Amino acid sequence: MKNHAPLALSLLTFCISQQLYAAQADVNVSIPNTLATESVSATVVNEPSVTLDAITVSANAKTGTALAQKISEMPAVTQVIREADIQAQATGNRTVGDILAQLVPSLGVSSGSVSNYGTTMHGRPVQYLLNGVPLSGSRSLSRELNSIDPEQIERVEVLSGATSIYGAGAAGGLINIVTKSTAGYGLTRQTRLGINSSREFKSDSLGYHVGQSIGYGGERVYGNVDVDYETTGGKFDSHGDRISPDANQTDNQDTDTISVNANLGFDISDTKTMNLAATYYDSEQDTDYGVDYGDNLSVLLKGTTPSLRAIDGADIENQPYNTKSSVNLNYNDSDFLGSNLSLTGYYRDEKARFYPSGKSFTSQAKDVWVNNGLTDADTLGKLLGASVVVTQSEADIEVMGLRAAMQTETDVMGKNTLFSYGADFEREESEQTYYGQDLTTFLASNGLTSTSNGLSYNGGPKTTIDKWGAFVNADVDMTDKWHTSAGVRYQNIKSDTDRFVPIYEQLLADYFATNGISDIADAYGIDYEAGAVEAGSSKHDKVLFNLGTSYQLTDDDQVFANFSQGFTTADVQRALRDVRAGFVVNSDNIQPISINNYELGWTGKRGDTSAKISGFYNDSDKTVRFTNDYTVEVVDTDERIYGAEASLTHDLNKDWQFGGSLAYTRGQYKKDGDWLELDAVRLTPLKGTAYAQYNFSEGSNIRLQALAVGGSDKAYKDQQNDPDASAQPLTGYATFDVLGQVKLPVGRMGYGVYNILNKDYQTVYHQTTFGDLNRLPATGTTYGLSYTVDY
Repeated sequence: MKNHAPLALSLLTFCISQQLYAAQADVNVSIPNTLATESVSATVVNEPSVTLDAITVSANAKTGTALAQKISEMPAVTQVIREADIQAQATGNRTVGDILAQLVPSLGVSSGSVSNYGTTMHGRPVQYLLNGVPLSGSRSLSRELNSIDPEQIERVEVLSGATSIYGAGAAGGLINIVTKSTAGYGLTRQTRLGINSSREFKSDSLGYHVGQSIGYGGERVYGNVDVDYETTGGKFDSHGDRISPDANQTDNQDTDTISVNANLGFDISDTKTMNLAATYYDSEQDTDYGVDYGDNLSVLLKGTTPSLRAIDGADIENQPYNTKSSVNLNYNDSDFLGSNLSLTGYYRDEKARFYPSGKSFTSQAKDVWVNNGLTDADTLGKLLGASVVVTQSEADIEVMGLRAAMQTETDVMGKNTLFSYGADFEREESEQTYYGQDLTTFLASNGLTSTSNGLSYNGGPKTTIDKWGAFVNADVDMTDKWHTSAGVRYQNIKSDTDRFVPIYEQLLADYFATNGISDIADAYGIDYEAGAVEAGSSKHDKVLFNLGTSYQLTDDDQVFANFSQGFTTADVQRALRDVRAGFVVNSDNIQPISINNYELGWTGKRGDTSAKISGFYNDSDKTVRFTNDYTVEVVDTDERIYGAEASLTHDLNKDWQFGGSLAYTRGQYKKDGDWLELDAVRLTPLKGTAYAQYNFSEGSNIRLQALAVGGSDKAYKDQQNDPDASAQPLTGYATFDVLGQVKLPVGRMGYGVYNILNKDYQTVYHQTTFGDLNRLPATGTTYGLSYTVDY
């Protein structure tokens, strides 16, 4: 018999929310626009709208770094997500990835782990920014959406599709996360409390959240500090079973997280301002649960199907963690030689430790044996059983950069024109190391105990990447209805790699020197010495163009068209991790990828209904992909991606609002003259969202929302013709949530019931990436409750 208690509790939440007292006045908020290049006056409204309403920039608000183009007239798919919409989604251990998946039509769904790997827009990687400066780089740990507490976000600015103006990496678009800053005068404070649980309210599923903000706005000096601390428990699937740890990318079960956002600014004069912004994020896991590797590690050693159960009794010497800190200093002069000048220097440091995991090098060891004359299958089978190692990876990335931009408003042949021009430089240094774990201890505990054995292996070379570029862009008002934009950017990317010994070379050298293996190796004349890859460098440059236009057909209708180019390189360090000795690092072997992006769209409004629809097409002559054994390669082949996205909102009356979105993406790559389907690791599957919201007259609201993903096995079937492919079939699913805000006499309460129907499913990430150990179920119904008070 089914347990209807969770559904009853959810319905009870509806009833209680309608009875609680609420009184909230409408508030107009003035917030800074870091994607915009000039100050314009209006307030932000929900998407979609005919144009993105412009945003007031207050004198004492953090603006990050000035970029190119007015977002309110940008001829592309743009969106601004307000603080209120973010906070409404944030109750109950929700990550930034969870929130944006619900609110951004073309963005991929959340992975359910700490990683946003495979979360693309328009089939291409996304450039994430924090306060206008890069949060992601050439070397990515895919933790960008797990780098700040949602409570500290003021708004998120989204630009879908490749763009040449903002530099390398923005092949699929931009997502700029803007943190809270002080606005207004005097002392402001906010206290936040929260709790969340699985549907059974098990004690080890409980999580807690506490946060405090304090800010001060003076006549010349202003600043604020946000501190949030969160502890999370275990995650449970729809059957009430604890979900196994994510052995590939780690997860946020049993973690303690602290997130700090701070900024300090002052007005040097009426036109000159200085702002210092800093963030710190640290999430550390401390779990007693491990992966079920089967009897005698049969999942690792024999390839048996894993149970995906979480096993109590794990003892991990060095638990996974994820930490990121950033600081940026901005100087702005709104009257520098009649122009607006913005200078920004920034620094980011990111470190992460992954879950201990087994690594097999059977095929590499077999090749050595066979090449030296050992071909007997039984003998090989016994010898290759020892070609396995347990390692734990740690990565460290440091980034520093400087950006300068100017905007000049002028009149060209009677046309209002905004020239945006500037230059930027960034240096990124990265290294990754695998630390060996004691194999005897690991085997004896059936994978539950992991301790270091003192050995270490290179996870690719230590890599330094220098990127610099210069751009100029012109926004021209051809008429009061017709706007055009055109620009050009020069981008230069140079990478330098140190000499290193590839991991497979190190593993093979250790293997053939092992007792029980070395004697047989001697008999076959095998004296294996690990070879190296010498230091190398690559250098590429590219001139990129963008051209777009928008036209106001009527007061309620606008059409736009846009062409823009993107430029990016493969993750150099990751791509070199699995090469063998003698590989030559140079410009011929490390190829960049150029993307041409085309968009056409319409946005309009009819009474209380607003809608937006756009179509896109992009292509490139290369692609980056994982092979079936998860090495990375840049494939010199044509690739094409196309699709459409649409969104709609309708105000039935002053109380009821309805809305939804739909995004469709499809693409192919060429293999031996045939076009084969790209998989869901690269492309966001067919995705739809819908919501219905009721706003109570006193200021409270309640919202029912849905997110649906379409299934497909086209790529899986197509890629049977490609022996290096790794596509998996995808099963579609739909989830429903209930959430809302209740205004109380003091403060406000937020609540959320997620996956209210307790759907049994796997996220796209867990269906399509890595191997059988990654086929983890998603969480069942979860509850969240929060309380916030401003004073």
